[in-house]
Amino acid sequence: MLEKFIRKYYDEIFRYCYHHVESRVTAEDLCQDTFVSFIEHYQEYRHMGKIKNYLYTIAGNKCRDYYRKKRPLFMAEVPEQEAGQEMEETVVIRQMVMSLPEEFGEAVILRYFQNMRYGEIGSILGISTSLAKYRVKKGLELLAAMEGGTYGTKRN
Repeated sequence: MLEKFIRKYYDEIFRYCYHHVESRVTAEDLCQDTFVSFIEHYQEYRHMGKIKNYLYTIAGNKCRDYYRKKRPLFMAEVPEQEAGQEMEETVVIRQMVMSLPEEFGEAVILRYFQNMRYGEIGSILGISTSLAKYRVKKGLELLAAMEGGTYGTKRN
């Protein structure tokens, strides 16, 4: 049964971790740590919500723990297939999102990199749906201010 959950959610949790860190290897480690913790604590889980949300909560905690020991991005860690303009844009966007205050950055990652609904974001972060909407909106406003007002705003 646990193997089924791992196969079902591994790629999704990996992408989530990858949006938090600049290294594929580190993202794989964080993803694996997430599932190890899930397996170790599965018997304690009270099934009060979706297992997917529980996995995101664990993964978010693993990513926050990683950033407590934050280290700079070294270009040697960036996969070669992402070279060029696209890689530079990806790194810049990640750095901008990661520079947001944690509560806003996390909400933006869940909404735009993981394509989650506001209700799911609220459940994962332990906040109301309306607060999740606010945090996403505020995160986009902060990103727009960083980029001179063009990122995340509607164009006429």
